[in-house]
Amino acid sequence: MINRELIKQTEQTEWDFVNEILYNMCKENFTHEQTDKVVGKVILIGRAYAAAIERRKNKTEQNDNFYIDKVAPKFKKSELDFYLNKLKSHTELTEKNIPEILKVHFYLTDLIKDLTEQNKRSFCSKYLHFHFPHLFFIYDTRAVKAIGLLKTKFPHKYKEQIDMNGIDKEYASFFYKCFAQKNKLENEYGRSLSTRHIDNILMKIIEQTQEKSTLKNN
Repeated sequence: MINRELIKQTEQTEWDFVNEILYNMCKENFTHEQTDKVVGKVILIGRAYAAAIERRKNKTEQNDNFYIDKVAPKFKKSELDFYLNKLKSHTELTEKNIPEILKVHFYLTDLIKDLTEQNKRSFCSKYLHFHFPHLFFIYDTRAVKAIGLLKTKFPHKYKEQIDMNGIDKEYASFFYKCFAQKNKLENEYGRSLSTRHIDNILMKIIEQTQEKSTLKNN
């Protein structure tokens, strides 16, 4: 399913321009101390990636006020910047720093769950990815389906890590599968692959699967 040509094709995508804007936004406005910057980052990343956090069970609140009155104060009073600053020392994704990365994802997921009454692991993976593109894999239903199509086995040696407290087991399982797939492809093709490149590959697999399904039905 994955070959050298597909890896080459997915080095760049039509999303690169949008992604670069989001990467720069988070780099230049890294902290969560100002309401306008918190609101801007949460809205732009959430809506660009179909993971807006206003999609919550309680729909009686006005969305326009939700970000200013609820989201921004919650982020500003949290310890999110403390946890994000701890990740700054990690210049690359390694087996050793994955547990800490997963704990930060869980912290943000838990923080947003207080606001939305829902588990927003997809939004959290995307939000954290744009702050640390070299550390976080993007999680959503398409990526999960694609990693499943690759029949990527969960490395049994990581079972203890995903059962730890303070870890979102579903994201952790997906993360370790992506990490295993990344290592496999790097060893097989003798080149380094970023977390973004892995996401591009997974999206391409879904695209190809849908194209085959359409041809079969026609």
